[in-house]
Amino acid sequence: MGFNGDIVVLRARTPLPDLAPHVGGNGHPVYGEWSYADGWRAVHVRHFEDPYAFQGPWLTDLAARTGSPVLVCGVFESDVAHVQGLSGTDFWEGWLDPGSAATQLAGDRWNRARQQGDFARYRDEAAAWLEEDRPRVAEAAVRWAAAAGYRVRPEPILELLGLKRDPFVQHLFFDLLTCLGLVSAPEG
Repeated sequence: MGFNGDIVVLRARTPLPDLAPHVGGNGHPVYGEWSYADGWRAVHVRHFEDPYAFQGPWLTDLAARTGSPVLVCGVFESDVAHVQGLSGTDFWEGWLDPGSAATQLAGDRWNRARQQGDFARYRDEAAAWLEEDRPRVAEAAVRWAAAAGYRVRPEPILELLGLKRDPFVQHLFFDLLTCLGLVSAPEG
């Protein structure tokens, strides 16, 4: 079994369970936390109940409560990662490991079509769309970093968005955090 759940990135002194409804309970326990400089942290939340409750309005509410940009990376079995970022009214989303993401998106489309149609064509169309979308996602990530107080370049992010997981997709997300300017806090 791989890594599952959301990695929620926020800057706040208050623990995530105190800021976010449902987090920390049996349905959405906190499994781990990583500390970063400037008060940033990444919190791993598993979902045993409605994982889709942690999108859209939940993200907006969390950003309002913290007064800072937030990121949420949804990871499934260490294979697929969907990233959502919010800073002010600037919402963006993207995928890590475009090959795995294209397969996931094609599977979703194929299932909505009641398993009719050409799965390979769906996957190829998703892969083309992800490739075309990479520059937009990289620029949005740069804006997110600027709102977080970091000046970063889009090129490393653009490159990272084209990489294949090796071996786990969540490692790409932690590399993305580095590209966004977040630096691990020293232990001690």
